[in-house]
Amino acid sequence: MRPAGLLALSLLLPVAAAADGFHDPYVRLAQVRTDYVAPDEGTAANPLTLVHPCLWPDGTPGLLVPCFTGPDTFAQSNAYRFAGLAPWSPNHWLLLLNNEPWPWPGNSGPPNQSLPRAIPGLGVMGFGVSPALTVGDGLYWRFHLALSHLHDNPAGAFAIPFLSIGAAAGRGNGGLVGTLNDPERPHVVSFRSRLDAVFGSTPDQLWVLSHFLWATAEWGGKPRMLFLHLYHDGYVQGEPFEFSTPTVPGATSRWNWPIEESVLFPGAEVAFIDGEDTLTHCGFATPVLTAPGQTIHAEVDLQALYRCLSDHGLYDQPMPHDVPVPLTGVHWGNELTGERVALATTVWGIDIRAAGEADKAGVDLDAVRPGAETTRMVEALQQACRADLRCASRNAPPPSGVTAGDPADGPGATPGLHTRQDQGPASRRKPPPSPQD
Repeated sequence: MRPAGLLALSLLLPVAAAADGFHDPYVRLAQVRTDYVAPDEGTAANPLTLVHPCLWPDGTPGLLVPCFTGPDTFAQSNAYRFAGLAPWSPNHWLLLLNNEPWPWPGNSGPPNQSLPRAIPGLGVMGFGVSPALTVGDGLYWRFHLALSHLHDNPAGAFAIPFLSIGAAAGRGNGGLVGTLNDPERPHVVSFRSRLDAVFGSTPDQLWVLSHFLWATAEWGGKPRMLFLHLYHDGYVQGEPFEFSTPTVPGATSRWNWPIEESVLFPGAEVAFIDGEDTLTHCGFATPVLTAPGQTIHAEVDLQALYRCLSDHGLYDQPMPHDVPVPLTGVHWGNELTGERVALATTVWGIDIRAAGEADKAGVDLDAVRPGAETTRMVEALQQACRADLRCASRNAPPPSGVTAGDPADGPGATPGLHTRQDQGPASRRKPPPSPQD
């Protein structure tokens, strides 16, 4: 489409005002950018500013990331942009391409842009955007997230790549994402998420796969994150990977991020819970993903979820009851570690609204089916698996008549690939270990 045509179409599509909410509800415009405002941030031409002391001093209980002091320059920026239908707009969705530990040799770019964006299925940090519905239906877009250690990670197989797309008040959303403690302001997140492909390993190996919704709010002078796991699998020290159980409501970590130019500066206190445990600990159910080919339509009340995690003591200062709490970010992500593992998901139809507010999409976003982009992504990962003896042996097709996905889900379902099993009661699963452990 000619630029003039793109501009005309973008003027016809709704753009959110500065009031709370997503700037681009349901992803109509689909402009995407990475973290830093300056395209050369973190290179020799424009070094990072690392601020010390960190938010959490070394020795803090639950410290996940120490107070790194460098490096402040990297070989390249790895900045990425997808112009979508609003190439001149200052608003955009935020893409994070982080590879932990971010100071490790092998990372060509700065934190949150550690590795280049790849075509989904063809590299470690696979990200893509494709139409979820046709132009005739109004042109809604979807995000494809494909993390792959079927491709060599330059920081090693036990680096921890983190791939995320979402809305951030301080980087592209144009205002707060929502507000807690105010029923008339947005705090209920609606979205569809599909598990496209899973390549796991065996219980005797260290490996982790996770797909999650994560958010950031602020109170008590600190950012407070939550991670709600929609899919998780893997083993750490021989035990199934989880953050919560029917008897353990979740886990907490303190996370430093001393990069002043990053939207995630200075770090946060982070609470984790697995979706299957919210009914037990919070009193409401969360749909979760268990097998490739499955799609969920979730409505997550972040007011209720933050209150639950706070009431269980997962933050060092309880969430206040009587004052508005700014909601500064809502995101979807994949994370993994381990040799020859991969995870691919698709997210679409995303919005945030006040409690009781009606869906304004105007189309049936539950009717979206996998398209060509999903098929290419899954086939590329399958091809990479077949080319590796370890992956091929672990993920061999099942006997005739046995499938792991539902063929009714159409193209992109992955029969024969790893399916998460009900692992029953277990001790508290541990967060992925820091590679220096």
